[in-house]
Amino acid sequence: MFASVRLSLGFLTKRELVSYVLFVFFRALTGVLDVLGIVLIGAIAGIGASQLDTTGKPLTVFGITLPVLTQDTLLLLVLGVLGIFVIKAALAISLSRGITSLIASIESRNADIIAEYLLRGSLDSAKQYSKAQLQWAITGSITYTFTGLINNVATLITEGSLLVLIAGAFFLVDPVAAVAVLVYFAFIVFIIQVVIGRSLKKAGLDSYYGTVETTNSISDTLDTFREISVLAKQQIFIESISTSRAKIARSGGTMTFLSGMPRYVIETALILGVVIFVGQLFLTGQLASGIVTVGVFLTGGVRIMSSLLPVQSAVASMKNNAEQASLAQKILVQAGAPNVPALDRTRKPEIVHAEVLPAGGMAVSLDSVRFSYPGDEHDTIVGVTMEIVAGQHVAIIGPSGAGKTTLVDLVLGLVTPTEGTITIGGESPRDLREIAPGAVGYVPQKPGLVSGTIAQNIALGVRPEDVNYDRINEVVEAAYLTEFIASLPDGVHTSVGAQVDSLSGGQIQRLGVARALYPRPKLLVLDEATSGLDAGSEAFVSASLSKLGKDVTVIIIAHRLSTVQHSDVVHVVEAGQVTHSGKFSALRKSVPMVAEYVKLMSFDDK
Repeated sequence: MFASVRLSLGFLTKRELVSYVLFVFFRALTGVLDVLGIVLIGAIAGIGASQLDTTGKPLTVFGITLPVLTQDTLLLLVLGVLGIFVIKAALAISLSRGITSLIASIESRNADIIAEYLLRGSLDSAKQYSKAQLQWAITGSITYTFTGLINNVATLITEGSLLVLIAGAFFLVDPVAAVAVLVYFAFIVFIIQVVIGRSLKKAGLDSYYGTVETTNSISDTLDTFREISVLAKQQIFIESISTSRAKIARSGGTMTFLSGMPRYVIETALILGVVIFVGQLFLTGQLASGIVTVGVFLTGGVRIMSSLLPVQSAVASMKNNAEQASLAQKILVQAGAPNVPALDRTRKPEIVHAEVLPAGGMAVSLDSVRFSYPGDEHDTIVGVTMEIVAGQHVAIIGPSGAGKTTLVDLVLGLVTPTEGTITIGGESPRDLREIAPGAVGYVPQKPGLVSGTIAQNIALGVRPEDVNYDRINEVVEAAYLTEFIASLPDGVHTSVGAQVDSLSGGQIQRLGVARALYPRPKLLVLDEATSGLDAGSEAFVSASLSKLGKDVTVIIIAHRLSTVQHSDVVHVVEAGQVTHSGKFSALRKSVPMVAEYVKLMSFDDK
């Protein structure tokens, strides 16, 4: 638990840490006002007792003989005590607000770090985690990392400091009674932690795993809705969602029940302690002389109870939250690893939009590129050297598992070569993305759709007010979508959510092409973009590419040879290596694998 707290504190900047320490220090310092008020209440009780004493003997406290006060003076003293507690409450509220606001800003900043690390970093980094885990890291785990841990540390320190100050006041009044009271309350807290702490930790783990499992189950169900409906296999997915959701419900109920338990235990313990304490003074005939002690210990006991509850709750929450925070902490550690470039949030690179780059496509160069996935001893890409001339239309073919998609990921800068260099127009892929966003377009096998309109899906990542509708119309025409868009109720302003089930694979693929063309790229990469299309849709996509001419360099990954037969150059990839390169017409005669593909697909290449 405390190791997790130290880890969370390590994610604070120096300025944030100093601010946090100062807020906590001054919040703890307000406990002095509590102790002063408690001592004055004891003194007031003593003064009142001395004036009611029929023996006429003045009462002595700490060697000081208490004076006889008038009712007006006693009233002013009472009002003074009330004023102390009011001032203390006002200061505590202000400082607590400051702490929570500070922690909220820290949480927000670190959530941005996770998002940037995953979205701007390597594809390998994002692939380490499931979709549900990534959602949990940014929306839930990050909250437990900061609000759930260091906010509770602040509570633990401030309320713990108050308990120490009250204990000091007890020792000044009656050391023996102070020891007895402290041992008594310590025993109560120990019992609470033993009984409740372990159960809360387990409930926290169940909540985390249940949340991730539920998100995964729902995502899987929606992704395979048609298949499971046709196969009538809905029940197993319903049971999976039910089981994981029940785990969340049980853990939530357990945490709610256990979090309320300490209050009843401590309240009962306080009442029992007061009865025992007063009874002991009464039986020994010390009730009158011990009235100050009773006043201080009774008031202090109430204040101890109000501090023990948040202290116990903070400790229990920290045990639970440490488990919930582990995922966000793991990613933040990775984001700060020595081999990960630091995120310079003040850097404002000079951005050159793709549309103002020199005319013509961009040359692509791969020099002795090797790549292996983390934990894999074998190279997926083995010493690939390739030169793609600006404006060329190049195809890459090969058997499944040969490394074609990995090669594309390397060219796109989504993963970093283990050895060798890759440049696009003389820049590394990642640098090019920063200085000329949109210079590289990408069409995957299954383009993703986001919430919003058709236009927002084409102008992906562009703020609605910045969408260029003239350009939208241009790429809609280039992707042969004009007739389809015209059939929609609101044209390009039609919500995708309302039409998603009616979109065919070919229409979605052409939306992907329009999206890739929108920023006027100088390099366009298509990864199996036509593999799932019918002949008509494939012809539309091929026609779109032909329109580009030499203005855009095109790299096509494809199994369907009809898509690549008219490319300027075809590269054959086998076992992570480029084994053959040349015109398709020549390769079909000289490369047995290509000849076999032609035979299997039985098409006329003339």
